[in-house]
Amino acid sequence: MPMFMKLSLMATVPVIFSVLLYLIDKKTGFNKLKYIYKQIIVGLVFAIIAIFGTEFGINVDGATINVRNAAPLCAGLIFGAPAGIIAGVIGGVERFFATFWGAGEYTQIACSISTVLAGFLAAAMRKLLFDNKKANWFYGLVLAALTEVLDMLMIFLTNVSDIHTAFLFVRKCTIPW
Repeated sequence: MPMFMKLSLMATVPVIFSVLLYLIDKKTGFNKLKYIYKQIIVGLVFAIIAIFGTEFGINVDGATINVRNAAPLCAGLIFGAPAGIIAGVIGGVERFFATFWGAGEYTQIACSISTVLAGFLAAAMRKLLFDNKKANWFYGLVLAALTEVLDMLMIFLTNVSDIHTAFLFVRKCTIPW
């Protein structure tokens, strides 16, 4: 399967779970749970999705491309600020420790911080910009693009002493084909 197909398939996982959780909330007793319990459940579901995003990344010449940040963004923008923060923190912590079982060490700090920031950014945008309502799909895409730019910038900021290698990583992750 071509690389972009694998990446596209992984990118649909947060979308599918967003739809499923939305339907579960509308059609079952899940909507009767207290707000904080729903936020914790949704945050944990999307944290697991972020972990899968880390673990099933696609290796391109030593750099791993993944869609880990999509999970906290979806959680925060669609379901609520606490869910985004929970997913971002758990996904970021897991990314930090994932180097012990094979994830890239060079981008360990950058990717961990970026995942946590994705959760907090989604939470802040939902609270401050969208008046605690679901974000329009266009704004979600714009925020996802900005988050990826921030992720690539973090690679530079955390590897200032080795800017040449940092540039190679960013190049492989942004223009892999």
